[in-house]
Amino acid sequence: MRLSLFIALGAAFFLGLTACQPPESAQSETSKQAVSLNYNDKRIQRLYDFRDRRALDSLHAYLKNPDATLRYLAALSFASARDSNSVDELAALLRIEKNEDVRIAAAFALGQIGHRSAETALIEAFNAADSLSKHQRFNAVVLEAVGKCGSAASLKNIAAVSTYQPSDTLLLEGQCRAIYRFGQRNITDPSATTRMIACCAEEHVPAPARLMAAHYLARTKDLAPDSTQAVQMAVAFVRATDHPEIRMALAKALGKSKTQPAFGILSKVIATESDWRVKCNIVSAMAGFEYDTVRALVIPLVYDNNPHVSRTAAEFFVSNGQAKDGDYYWRIARDNPNLPGLTQIALYRASNKWLSGKNEPESKDFVNFRLRDMFLKTQEPYEKAACLNALAEFGWQYRWIHDNGFTNNSPVVKSTAAEALLSILQKPNFYAFFGENSRSVRRELYYYLREIVGSGDPGMIAAAADGFRVEALDFKSLRDSSRVEDFRTALGKLTMPRDVEAYQALEKTIAWFEGQPLPKYSTPAWNHPIDWEELKLIGDKTRAVIETEKGNITLVLYPQWAPGSVVNFVKLATSGKYDNKTFHRVVPNFVIQGGCPRGDGYGAENYSIRSEHGLLWYDGPGYVGMASAGPDTEGTQFFITHSATPHLDGNYSIFAKVESGQDVADRIQPGDQIKRVTIVYK
Repeated sequence: MRLSLFIALGAAFFLGLTACQPPESAQSETSKQAVSLNYNDKRIQRLYDFRDRRALDSLHAYLKNPDATLRYLAALSFASARDSNSVDELAALLRIEKNEDVRIAAAFALGQIGHRSAETALIEAFNAADSLSKHQRFNAVVLEAVGKCGSAASLKNIAAVSTYQPSDTLLLEGQCRAIYRFGQRNITDPSATTRMIACCAEEHVPAPARLMAAHYLARTKDLAPDSTQAVQMAVAFVRATDHPEIRMALAKALGKSKTQPAFGILSKVIATESDWRVKCNIVSAMAGFEYDTVRALVIPLVYDNNPHVSRTAAEFFVSNGQAKDGDYYWRIARDNPNLPGLTQIALYRASNKWLSGKNEPESKDFVNFRLRDMFLKTQEPYEKAACLNALAEFGWQYRWIHDNGFTNNSPVVKSTAAEALLSILQKPNFYAFFGENSRSVRRELYYYLREIVGSGDPGMIAAAADGFRVEALDFKSLRDSSRVEDFRTALGKLTMPRDVEAYQALEKTIAWFEGQPLPKYSTPAWNHPIDWEELKLIGDKTRAVIETEKGNITLVLYPQWAPGSVVNFVKLATSGKYDNKTFHRVVPNFVIQGGCPRGDGYGAENYSIRSEHGLLWYDGPGYVGMASAGPDTEGTQFFITHSATPHLDGNYSIFAKVESGQDVADRIQPGDQIKRVTIVYK
């Protein structure tokens, strides 16, 4: 098909729903055969196992099975496997399949695969004659799938549709999701941005569509709305009174505008906003405006009662402070000892970054003394870790970081010490900063890196191995050929797949020293089958209760979508693997993450499980996903979202959702303990 004809066809299909269409004939009705993912059915288990093993040939055979459920699950399995060689068969299924659910699974999988060759089949499958709105769900999935693989021409065609009615809820959401997915692929068009701003500002547009439109404006790279568009977004922000999820995305988008109307609305609401998540995004958005103006707006939020807001405000000055206020940040921390510990450390870090050691040597000395003193006095490893990162802002602290970080008993502190030294190595002004001592410092840091490799500590290796490859430091000139064997020896002592991040980091280091191309990412071999006997015990009423010091978080599980992830989580819980672990990573208004055996984010059991992607989206707070270091590397670590995070869709397995206790999840801070996870079988 010639490109010009293809574009014309695409426009016809996507615009077809705006015209009057005759009722569909009985011949076009979908099959009534129901799809049922009964995971206790041996046939269903077999297909899940094929997906788990990535047995693609076996899955292909089921695409033609007489049973709609088996065709559905086979098609959906390619959303996890992402095999581009399967595009033709899935496209053929779209053309001949009568069952709507199966067609939805095929369209979703084609979007997940993301190969350009799927675009034509998806456009042709779009049901433009759906006058009775019987196929909105299918059409919505098709639209989003095109956004994941389509061309700029298709983006224009999708953005041109402006006549969907408020009752076309799924179509409007599908349109916005499609444009959002194009934006995530850095494919944009002014008409698409105009359409997304209009969707945000129109109250009759369903909230799910407005949410996706707002995230498009917030997350699309290099998008900078002008003053007129900022006014429209400000109106949308005000109108979204009952939708903090929309407001928080719009706050981020307004920050990207950097215009007076954008600043006008943000400066007006920053002191009155009641939702802590929106506050965090408003603070971050202030980075787009003139420092002297926003400084007075952000400082009061350092004292906010919500620790997420307080820390976000303090960290604003780490990223966006100025030298003239370097002496001011630490005084706030000194004079307010009741501020949360991480907020205080962030303020000292801001001073350590922005103070000049030449012009304010006494202040610089005091800040570093205070950070060292806090490190030695606190019993909290995550506060110690924050102190090390703060000390690294002044590169001359590298020896202290090494001496006190490497010898600490906590993996959290050890790994952070390695990360802190890496940040010093990667300073763009390394030679200017260390001056005539730069060569000796360079050599000393090189031996610290070798010490890390020799330690065999997978967290430290994963955190710092990239330091060998800092081009400006030319560490190749400091080694002889025999020392590459030291790296190989260290590589051989790592345990796979448990230490996959450290293993991959060392592989890259060896290749770099030997002048070879950096190795491509490869997924671990299948090594952990789904335990169907254990899964039999899990029913619709089964719940997982995460008991913490701040209350309980109750999860509803999704075994139909992610059986491997669910049964893995349940077995870890019932065997006590989560007892007394911590939430090691907390990013305000993003996620809380826990379940790491080491507590530093680099730990796992000695196995990996597969990524499992179904028809679920991170479209609100409380979704529970598996953390990973890449496809098919999941293990023990999981996270819970604070708010909608659509950029995670299709990349991180969703296996549960918070049923109660989201307020507890929102209060969790780094280092808060998981007492235990209890599985309640009802």
